[in-house]
Amino acid sequence: MKKSTLTLTMALSVCAITANAQENLTGSKLTDNWFIGISGGVYEPTAGSKFFGDMRPSIKLEVGRYLTPVFGLSASVQTGINDNNGNYRSHLFSSHKGGNAAFDYTNVGLNGLFNISNFFGGYNGAPRPFELVAEAGAGWGHFYGVSSSDSPKKDKNFISVNFGLGLNFNVSEALQINIKPAITYALNGKNGNNMNVNSSYLTFMAGVTYKFKNSNGTHNFQLSDKQYTQEQIDEMNDRINRMRGTYENVISDKDYAITNLKSQLAAEKAKDKTIIVNKTTTQLAPVVIFDQAKSVINKSQQPSVQMIATYMKNHPECTVTIKGYASPEGDKDFNQRLSEKRATAVYNMLVNTYKISPDRLKTEGLGATTEIFSENDWNRVCIFLENNAK
Repeated sequence: MKKSTLTLTMALSVCAITANAQENLTGSKLTDNWFIGISGGVYEPTAGSKFFGDMRPSIKLEVGRYLTPVFGLSASVQTGINDNNGNYRSHLFSSHKGGNAAFDYTNVGLNGLFNISNFFGGYNGAPRPFELVAEAGAGWGHFYGVSSSDSPKKDKNFISVNFGLGLNFNVSEALQINIKPAITYALNGKNGNNMNVNSSYLTFMAGVTYKFKNSNGTHNFQLSDKQYTQEQIDEMNDRINRMRGTYENVISDKDYAITNLKSQLAAEKAKDKTIIVNKTTTQLAPVVIFDQAKSVINKSQQPSVQMIATYMKNHPECTVTIKGYASPEGDKDFNQRLSEKRATAVYNMLVNTYKISPDRLKTEGLGATTEIFSENDWNRVCIFLENNAK
């Protein structure tokens, strides 16, 4: 039975990860999707002559993280409260009676969480009003034994295996109300190392869970925007290539104009006149487009950065300002930080990969825009402005 249960748990974990691979989710950080829960209820040995006769209070604290909308992990500590009755432990351990400590037992465990609702119904970007979650895990437990002048203290450690269900009611984006029935087996109880019902106890708990706020501004996983088809990517590349061809002529004309301006400047200096140099900028052709909420340069965009590097090496006198933008979706402050990170990512590639001198580069994050391209998705972009004097 133990082997089959472990096999089932592993199979459910693989299914959960596979299901998540099909979800179109935004990226999440290590600090995202954490939760904390507290619950209280009762526990009762499943064997003995008085079922419900040995029922006692129990409390549980749980901290965990969902790795995907389907699969998560949690660590918990649960304890039973002693009512000084103390005889039921003979149902779990041979010749072992209860103690006079404040608590009957403590159990620390690590659990895998499997969201059945999201697995079969899919995740639509927000939690359902009701979710069913299966739990399975293992841990270490400690029963507190008798302590008196005529009976030495006989504590008992045990390995625990836990199976349960979570009936979760989402009352808000961050808060859940939980009802959690479960069964816990003491593997080294009176029936040896088998998961035997006569060496187990039932728990029935109710409590609340708080989900911490994520970097995406919500308390849950967030779906990303549409994924581009290959046809859309090809169309975007064609448009960039057309722009590139147009601006190559502009760059050539600009070089010719710079040569003439230098000649005029030299002539004016020869006349011993004071020359006032005005800073102007020219937008260069390449652009770097980013995925939503990302500041990582995709491989498909690296040729654009390489073009800028080649141009700067061929024109050692020029300096370039890298301007980062974000599309208008989302929080204003988040978009401002994102645009700065995008400009910094391009700056780092030019300096570290293509060995452009840092003092020839400047970065600016300008937040959200709708002005660069008519398609909002393409406004997740960095553009390049050459700073030239004339």
